[in-house]
Amino acid sequence: MTDLSAPRDNGAPRLTFADGGTAVFGWLKHMRDERPAWFDESNGTWSLFRYDDIVRALRDTDVFCSDPSRSLPPEIAENAEGSMVSIDPPRHGRLRGLVSHVFTPRLVEQLTPRIEQIVEDLLDPVLADSSGRFDLVGDLAYELPVIVIGELLGLPAADREFLVRCADEFYAIESDDPFDGGYMESMQSTLDELNEYMLRHAKLKRDQPADDLMTALALAEIEGERLSDREIRNFAVLLLTAGHITTTALLGNTVLSMSENPEVMADWRAGTADPAAVMEEVLRHRSPFTEVYRFTTTDVEIGGAVIPADQLVRVWLVSGNRDERQFADPDAFRLGRTTGRHLGFGMGIHYCLGAGLARAETTAALRVLSRRTKEIAPVHDELTFYDAPGIFCLRGLPVTFHR
Repeated sequence: MTDLSAPRDNGAPRLTFADGGTAVFGWLKHMRDERPAWFDESNGTWSLFRYDDIVRALRDTDVFCSDPSRSLPPEIAENAEGSMVSIDPPRHGRLRGLVSHVFTPRLVEQLTPRIEQIVEDLLDPVLADSSGRFDLVGDLAYELPVIVIGELLGLPAADREFLVRCADEFYAIESDDPFDGGYMESMQSTLDELNEYMLRHAKLKRDQPADDLMTALALAEIEGERLSDREIRNFAVLLLTAGHITTTALLGNTVLSMSENPEVMADWRAGTADPAAVMEEVLRHRSPFTEVYRFTTTDVEIGGAVIPADQLVRVWLVSGNRDERQFADPDAFRLGRTTGRHLGFGMGIHYCLGAGLARAETTAALRVLSRRTKEIAPVHDELTFYDAPGIFCLRGLPVTFHR
């Protein structure tokens, strides 16, 4: 069995959250205090750990750009074309405006009844099970966003099993180094298959328009500009992979966090807890995405160090969300924080486009769970987390329940 707390050659523990964050959180605090800007000689990357430095990197797109072609191979850069997380102004603004024109808060709001029905359908068989237990992640949180996103994009229901498999394979690879060749090769294999599938459907929507998001993206124009098929493909892939894991993490982490704070769980049951406030603290306390990447365009002094131009920088969102300089008693789960803005969905121009959808799916699931069960209790000694870089997400959340 892998020792998750054992330090690597560079002194860091395995940088995944497979143990629920125990090993990494202590290391992140040490790095915030002692080495807020750190060069990792093992893979040639820099890391930022303090909240203020992270905010600066997220907002200053002139110095900290998102274009992977500066430092990464061409095949990876190609996958970023049209991806909101990997392009910079002015192209970013035009593309985000085009996508936002279609993927609106109103669209997400209109999906709510359908999301609740999907939750009902997923819960029907597991709540009928006489064992009185089910896996809240595997049976609900994992399936829900794939179904919603597939329907939103207008993908055939018959392909749902394929989409679930791809979403799972994308994050199921066990590795603590996102720059390891074997890890990247495994991810690329799944990505190639998903890219081919989405590109085929993007082209199909141009020829056979339908009432769905992918068609709307294919036909939408702003100032005479349309997205290319590859850009539509990359947006669809991003929505499925990132959008899926965000909701899976947010829903699972919310139920787990409430179970660890009985007064919050009781208030949720009584209908007196504000689900939005609960989710915002979950996003800070257990950030679904632990890090994002930026590339320096020039030498920059930050965190007491000078990072040269053309360096890949790991921006540790999860560390900023636990920074004592920004959040009082940051390791505690506390509702109603009045200072500090969490980084769970990022900040600045790359703020998560699908944040509203993840919140809507989680809110709907919590509403149905409250209505259809009288008690839900996680089986804490059977929890499992993903052992992959970049995500803080339960892979298994067995719960017992009473109806």
